[in-house]
Amino acid sequence: MSLFKTKEWWRTRCGANETFDRYSLLAVPLFGEEKKDILIVGSYDGYLRMYSPSSQWLEETKSPTNYKSTDLMIEARLGNCIVDVKAGKFVSGSQDLRLAILTSSKLLVYNAVLVEESTEYGDRCELKIVYEHTLAKFPASLTIGAFGGVRGRDFLCVQSLDGTLLFYEQEMFAFSQVLRNRLLAQPIVYVSRHDVFVTASSSWFLECYRHVRINRYQSMAENTRRKEERDEQQRPCGTSLEPDWSFNIGEAILAIEAVTLTSFEVGIMVLGERHLYCLKDNCASVKYAKRLEYRPLCFRPYVIEPDGKLMVLVIADTGTLMIYEGSTLKWSAQLPFVPVTVARVQLQHLQGVIVVLSEDGRLEACYLGSEPSMFVAPPLHSRGYDYTTAEQELTDLRALLKRRKDSETQTSDAGVDAELIVLVNVSPDLKPRVHSVNEGCFEEESQAMQQQMTCSVAIDLSSYATLCDLQVCVNVSRPLVATNTFYALPILCKRHVTEIDVYVDGDSAPISSEILVTVTYRTDAGNLRALRRIGQLPLKMMLRSSPPENVATFTNVIKCSDSLLGFVQLFPEFSGDECQRQGWNALGLRHLYSGHTVTVVSGNASNRYRVQSNDGLSSILIVERLIERLRERSKGILVSSVAQNHQQLMYHRLEGHFLARREIDRITAEIRLLTGQLRNVQRKMLRAVRERNERSLTDTVLPFLFESTYRAIFGLLEQLVKAREERERTSHELRCSLRLLLLLLRLNVTDEKYALLQAAIGFEPRSSDRIDWEEIADVTLTTLLRSVSRKLAISETKSSTTWNALVPIVSNKELSKLKKRLIHTIERLDGTRESDIVEIESNDGHDIASS
Repeated sequence: MSLFKTKEWWRTRCGANETFDRYSLLAVPLFGEEKKDILIVGSYDGYLRMYSPSSQWLEETKSPTNYKSTDLMIEARLGNCIVDVKAGKFVSGSQDLRLAILTSSKLLVYNAVLVEESTEYGDRCELKIVYEHTLAKFPASLTIGAFGGVRGRDFLCVQSLDGTLLFYEQEMFAFSQVLRNRLLAQPIVYVSRHDVFVTASSSWFLECYRHVRINRYQSMAENTRRKEERDEQQRPCGTSLEPDWSFNIGEAILAIEAVTLTSFEVGIMVLGERHLYCLKDNCASVKYAKRLEYRPLCFRPYVIEPDGKLMVLVIADTGTLMIYEGSTLKWSAQLPFVPVTVARVQLQHLQGVIVVLSEDGRLEACYLGSEPSMFVAPPLHSRGYDYTTAEQELTDLRALLKRRKDSETQTSDAGVDAELIVLVNVSPDLKPRVHSVNEGCFEEESQAMQQQMTCSVAIDLSSYATLCDLQVCVNVSRPLVATNTFYALPILCKRHVTEIDVYVDGDSAPISSEILVTVTYRTDAGNLRALRRIGQLPLKMMLRSSPPENVATFTNVIKCSDSLLGFVQLFPEFSGDECQRQGWNALGLRHLYSGHTVTVVSGNASNRYRVQSNDGLSSILIVERLIERLRERSKGILVSSVAQNHQQLMYHRLEGHFLARREIDRITAEIRLLTGQLRNVQRKMLRAVRERNERSLTDTVLPFLFESTYRAIFGLLEQLVKAREERERTSHELRCSLRLLLLLLRLNVTDEKYALLQAAIGFEPRSSDRIDWEEIADVTLTTLLRSVSRKLAISETKSSTTWNALVPIVSNKELSKLKKRLIHTIERLDGTRESDIVEIESNDGHDIASS
């Protein structure tokens, strides 16, 4: 319901206990433009009424004069039921407007004669019948227009209840026609500019029929001049017509109207049960479509001159009047009743009046207006603003909101944990992977697959209450693969256990050994809940003990303020291997599938751990588990730093990912050009075949050009597959380098700063041809630098913040700017720049030998 209400200008009631519908109201300047619009109302009881509202504004009472008895020009009963009312040039040799009254059994054409001030009650109108047509079928609607492009006169088309169209050329019956897919009468409109009929079918299609294509129109019109009208109407019709074009609306069509938008364009407005459409009149294209959040009853489109704005009045089932300019809602107002039809008319003392008619005969002319607001906004007083105090208040409010949110989260989490218990049980024992070997598989690949080890993970769900619609999602990071990543349970009563297997697929660097289990469910009260549990897979799935290496090109240093722990405590799963001796300060771990060796060295003199390898990405998993176990088993403070080798690693992976994307763009552009060339060749070959040229196609270069282009496209498609595989590989390596960078920075910065940096660069690259990690990170880093910059003055905080748009990075210069922003952000956030950690001493490599 709208907050505003329409204002009454003129109102009356048409009879008593009568019924009206959307065809019962007609507003037309029947007696000339100086008399403005006349309201013509026909009821199902057969009564015809004509009104000429004379209401005007009175300054004394500040209200309109409303209805007068002289406004009713005529009231007459013309038949048992008035189905439709239209006005047009229906008499041969005359340009005056006549009334066409469609009753249940006849089509009547009347001449309305105005007798001005013939009585003391004002003007009087007389109806004189001109001609009539007897109908063989019960009618449903009446459509008028200059059918066939005639000038100076209008023809009539009666639609019966079964969808049959009866055409009348004024005083003479022309012919009848049946349209396809027609079970009942449907809305129909005539577009005079293109001489077409637009109607709806029973299958919810909008169809267009051209009048000149109606079968035997001229011949049947001549035959009717020699036969009687009744015999011709009873004669069965010919075959149904095929539409010029059709458009699938997909919903029941309530009404159709044609609106002249410009001198060369006509719009077809269609009101559906849930949408409002505007289509072009010469094709099946949609200008716009508006989804309605209510059930519409009727509508009326019109154009405001001279602006040419298309306005639409739509009536909702709640009695609300919606006014749209195109697809934009401009105003809404509440009507005093629920109408069945609406019109926009020009009255004597007011232009653009909205006239509505209810089903029981309430007729009202109203205009848009609203009651004055009782609230008057106080005047604004300019005063100085203390930005320092406001910033402090904002900080306090944010801290209070965070504490409140954390307390509510803890309370809700406790209730959820008690409601559903999710256990992720990871088996420490590994087993060989069981699979079927294909017959065409190579022997080397078969042996490699037989060496794969799997880990069993049991997901245990238990609840004391009945839960519904459980969905379990299992996520692992590449190269780990889970045999079952999703399953659903319709209902959970007590307990349910599901076992899945996780194995390693490929030689990519592992980014994490975590298995993330997310469970969503619905309670008895209908509330949606979500739980997340994390399990750790055994490191022996991906690592094996190996002799430590003395020389490495990539190093990570982690310093601990407490005494160092032995490798037996940190990595107990590798303490029993023969290649590791008790008391050694170095541990060698080799990746099973890539073959890279990672060495962990503990320096007792400097209280630090050094993780070194010839491949920087191979050390991510070990660094992650080392930091995690140090936090669990040591009370000391951990500190790390980002060295030059970490920046170079990130640079190389970022450049590789950028080059892989550019290669895909290049291949895609070449495929696009060759595809256009192939279409042109096909078009020329088809034209040559249609023209039946004497020369054979083999004598031209078209077949050779077609085959060469075809082969070139397939060659580029193969390159595109390889390029996309390369992009997937570089995306994973970029994510690994960023993960290592975040792991080291987390030891030096606060949780708030780490959350900002992780949100800015810690997301997974997306496989998109236009927007990827580079574009998103460029925007987030720019915003992050603005938020943490220490050089912003108070005057700068007063200015509005400008947000960057996602612009594709296509040049090396733009990529260099992204690198600078990333390093600048790290330097701003990382406050720990200790030289004893960043610089790796040359004698560190002798720690292994000294032991």
